[in-house]
Amino acid sequence: MSSGSRSRTGCYTCRIRKKKCDEQYPCCGSCQIRKLQCYGYDAPPPDWMHGKRGWKEIMATEEARQLRSIAEVQYKARRRNGQNRLEEEAGGASNCQQPGELTIRSKQPPAVESIWWDSGFCSSLPIHKPPHEDARLLKLFLDFIFPIQFGFYPMSTTMDHSWLMSGLCSNKARYHAALSVSACFDASLREPEKVDGIGLSLEVTERQANALCDLRTIIAHFNQQRRTPRDMVKIGMQILEVMHQLLSLEIFSMLEGTWELHHQATRTLLNTLHTYSAPELRDQEEVAFHSSPLEMALKDFSSPDTQRTLEFHVTCVVWVDIIANATFGSPSHIPRHFDYIPYLHANGLKTQDIMGCHSSVMANIAEITCLADWKTSQLQTKSLHTEELSRHAISIATRLVDQAQELEQQSVLDMTKLEAESRLVTLQFACAAQVYLHVVVFGADTTDPELVLLVNRSLQMLEALPNGLMIRVNWAFTILGCMASKTLYDRFRGLITRIAAQKLPLGMTWKGLIVMEECWRLRQSQPDLEADCDWKRAMNRLGTRILLV
Repeated sequence: MSSGSRSRTGCYTCRIRKKKCDEQYPCCGSCQIRKLQCYGYDAPPPDWMHGKRGWKEIMATEEARQLRSIAEVQYKARRRNGQNRLEEEAGGASNCQQPGELTIRSKQPPAVESIWWDSGFCSSLPIHKPPHEDARLLKLFLDFIFPIQFGFYPMSTTMDHSWLMSGLCSNKARYHAALSVSACFDASLREPEKVDGIGLSLEVTERQANALCDLRTIIAHFNQQRRTPRDMVKIGMQILEVMHQLLSLEIFSMLEGTWELHHQATRTLLNTLHTYSAPELRDQEEVAFHSSPLEMALKDFSSPDTQRTLEFHVTCVVWVDIIANATFGSPSHIPRHFDYIPYLHANGLKTQDIMGCHSSVMANIAEITCLADWKTSQLQTKSLHTEELSRHAISIATRLVDQAQELEQQSVLDMTKLEAESRLVTLQFACAAQVYLHVVVFGADTTDPELVLLVNRSLQMLEALPNGLMIRVNWAFTILGCMASKTLYDRFRGLITRIAAQKLPLGMTWKGLIVMEECWRLRQSQPDLEADCDWKRAMNRLGTRILLV
């Protein structure tokens, strides 16, 4: 790495790396060139520095060691790619908030000798297996699994990659959970085709057990009393990271129904973080801000990496919650205290950056589920007011139609590829949400002219959707297919056949087709069920709980 004595007045990042800092403002040139996060000069230091008695104690922390390891790995990668790479990158760095678009991965499929496969990188891992085995699985996660799972999440810069790698390595439970997903994928490549329990092996089970063991330790720490709201959120975030990763394993291995345990746990955790208050701090913090600890943390930008991690995982579990509730109904035994719908409407939780569909449409889908829950409770007490039901439904329908029209009128000429794809995914969800709303209000009669029109129009959009995006619209695909008339069955089957013929990832879409087929079978064999035959009834008959993500 470049020589230079440690700067005593430079930015926090250069001081941690013991490198010379040019002390440019607002971010130093050294960090910009290397696309490292510049922690600044007089700005509040990152959270992990708080409470340290001196610089020596800061330098000994796990976070400081990881920062130095990441910088070392990036340096070695630049040396492999040519001595002038650093100068080339420097020309693209304009400021610390908007780094250049250069990436550490090449545009070609990553080779074995990539940035992640490095002896310096291996030495920075919380080793469980032989170093290169862990490095191989982590490289698989970083280079393949994460981009497939979160195809819309911005990961184009070295700083983005450093954020992800640092998050994995600083939480051992999350680290083991992530590698269990990699091991699951790795094992699936060597086993016969299966419909459930895909890729499960002794390696996966062992890593999952290690993740759960470390998770219990974090939970025990979380359950200790007399913590400040800030500390509760910080520890709770570590738990949320692991739960989300374990949920990903259940989805990836296609274990039908077992994902619900982790989903329910994330709901409970968000409720706890939302409602927690330390009695001795009630007058100081919570009354002053009139907000819950979770809401305070989502608005706290003093530590960008910490805030980014919290927002990412909260948005991920909110996405799962919306899809699960829209598929099966809201769980009555775990009420939702953290109302994320206003955050979605305000674009405070950006689902479009996670799975493609814009947050405003996801908010409307969540509101439809709330309307369905309200209608069910009113029917149980025989007190349903159809006028009120109609008023709420019209309000949601109007927003969905307006959103769809706005998207259709947008020009894609000035959009990036991801923005254009997000627009298509959002349109598909908006159309499927209109079908969902119709079923909630009027029932599942597939001969209803309005429902027929909605499904036909949505199917035409599905057929025009690029094959690679079908994996992103599984919920919409399944809802529409279950509400299709008999004349459309083969066209829905053809969508999956077309993707399979091109050997593109099917994700859970083929399980969505299984649900459709059962729904169609029930409708044909029991015509009296026509008005009530939907995806919920089909899954009940199949005896399965498929998460349509």
